[in-house]
Amino acid sequence: MTNGTRLTQLRRPALIIFVAALALRLIFVLILEPSPDFSGGDANWYMKNGRDLVKFGKTLGPLQTAPLYPVFLGVVQMVIPGERLTGFYYSHAEMQTVRILQAGIGAALCVALYWIARRLFGERAGRLAAAIMVISPALIIESGNLATEGVYLLGVFGGLALYVDQRPPRTARRMAATGVVFGLATLTRAVFLLFPLAIAAHLLLTERARWARLAAALLVSYGLVVSTWTVYNLAVWDRFVIGGEGLWSFLYQGAEGRGSPQETDSQIGITAEHDHEERQDILRERAAESITADPAGWAAHRVRELAHSYLQPHNTVHYGGRSVKDALADWLREDRSPGGLADLTHLESFWPKLALYVFHFTGLLLGAAGMILAARRWRALLPLYAVVVYFTGIHLVLLALPRYVFPTYPVLWMFGAALVVRAADRWRAPHDPV
Repeated sequence: MTNGTRLTQLRRPALIIFVAALALRLIFVLILEPSPDFSGGDANWYMKNGRDLVKFGKTLGPLQTAPLYPVFLGVVQMVIPGERLTGFYYSHAEMQTVRILQAGIGAALCVALYWIARRLFGERAGRLAAAIMVISPALIIESGNLATEGVYLLGVFGGLALYVDQRPPRTARRMAATGVVFGLATLTRAVFLLFPLAIAAHLLLTERARWARLAAALLVSYGLVVSTWTVYNLAVWDRFVIGGEGLWSFLYQGAEGRGSPQETDSQIGITAEHDHEERQDILRERAAESITADPAGWAAHRVRELAHSYLQPHNTVHYGGRSVKDALADWLREDRSPGGLADLTHLESFWPKLALYVFHFTGLLLGAAGMILAARRWRALLPLYAVVVYFTGIHLVLLALPRYVFPTYPVLWMFGAALVVRAADRWRAPHDPV
């Protein structure tokens, strides 16, 4: 088989996956409310600061978050004309444009996941994993959210797709490209900052003779991309930032409970009179005090919060109404009758929420089993194991929310798809005619 024929065979399913994923996401985003009220969340903040950053080159004050998603929104606002909605920093046209672009980003993510799964587990597992990601309710809903997850996931798994697609011997050019994409992921969510070190470790295991050159290509290109935000902050705000500066805030919130930056500042007595360095010092001291006062209690709290983040499906908050989980808990505690169970189906948005729960827990169980059974291939699969270990480990220490551990969701489904294909092959083998 020639390289051209092989590439054509790979492009066809990738194109089908992209078109199917894009169609479902466009249907979803185009039926959403075109001018939602985002006043209670981060969306309006992202829009305002993104517009200021692109239009004026700076915001009212230094940003604590990584800049790529606000810049993405700012570019849309500069390109798409529209009258601002009263009290908000976006127009109907801008909102819909962002959602349509995010539908395309979500479709590209499905292709990247197919590419990874087929390379590591085979064509059938790749197609099954991609099909699940195409119809995944959580990923479809993400296209309509004004949040970093969609862009972030494409950066994480786009970089992994570039990396795992390189059959040894790998090239420095492709490693540099991987570093660039990982850098963009870090400029979307700074929590990804240390992950490329896991890829460098994998290179050491698989490319020992050429490890130094390949790792240097990866890390230098990655560092150059991430350093753009560092240089900007030094030049504009005279402060040193790598990726973002939320570490101490997330450590404190992980110890004391979730809150917005404003709520956290108010809780510990930070005022406008405190400069950036003073704020970081106060957060660091308060986090250390909270942890050292009761280390066992802190550790137990972190385990509980992380477990809750894994057990609560991402994006159920998109739908209003009573929590299905709480309603089911009340039924188990107080009712337990068939009629009462049937009544749960009349809850607002019950069926969409149920779909989220079914996909989430099926992926969680199949993925965990698949990871265990594939452990003997750990050397080849280390990049995927690293995603799960990295996000689990870092949010065992820092604040954990369902959306913060959501990058493990596609990985679990890739392991789950591989497990299903393997089980199907074993079931079919005894039934094949001799």
